Amino acid sequence: MIRTRPNRRGLTLIELMIGLAIAAMVAAISVGAVNSITDANLRSAAVELTGAVKYSYDRAIMQNRIQRLAMDIDSGTWWLEYTEDVFRLTEERTEGSSGVQRDDDGNLDLQERREELWRDLNIDERTDREVRKALEGGLASNFQLDDGEARRELPGGVRFSRVWTGHQEEPFEEGVAFLHFFKGGWTEPARIELEDEDGDVITLKVAPLTGRIRTYHRKMEAPEIEEWDGFEDGDET
Repeated sequence: MIRTRPNRRGLTLIELMIGLAIAAMVAAISVGAVNSITDANLRSAAVELTGAVKYSYDRAIMQNRIQRLAMDIDSGTWWLEYTEDVFRLTEERTEGSSGVQRDDDGNLDLQERREELWRDLNIDERTDREVRKALEGGLASNFQLDDGEARRELPGGVRFSRVWTGHQEEPFEEGVAFLHFFKGGWTEPARIELEDEDGDVITLKVAPLTGRIRTYHRKMEAPEIEEWDGFEDGDET
């Protein structure tokens, strides 16, 4: 009886190379699938915000009221709201890279910014409430969620990296930023920068008179600061 020895031959170099090539292909397919998902989420976020801007622009005209798009940079959420109060933006641009912060209960905390404005304008508690409200601009107006709207989250892996609107000196990198739409048929100039986990960027650039949006697959350029005269809704353009 002839006994055969078990085949203890190891992998040849060719077989090893083939195995590595297959593993590399599987890894590439997996990474490509993940990248395509995150890229789709980035494009989806850009489309949703473009729609929100167009909706708010038209809504302000049709409902004859002030609309605004609120963007919480820290949480990656956004929502639409409005006010029917008398409203004007202050002549003073907001300084720094931080938007409105939230208090311990999660509500927007405007008191610090209001007190800062009071100091700049020499306002005190003795000043008439209506006069103070007019000088404070949007800080004193009562905004509420638009009809049937709710807070929305950016798609997975997408965040607001920077947001700039016309009443800011520089882009915000934290806090809540606001883009206002006026019933006279105009809005603030704005640039909204979205970024995904892979570092891909889409910047939305909003035209102030028409509300038209252009998209750019690059980071936000330094905004051109024009003279802001505290334009009030209802004034002639």
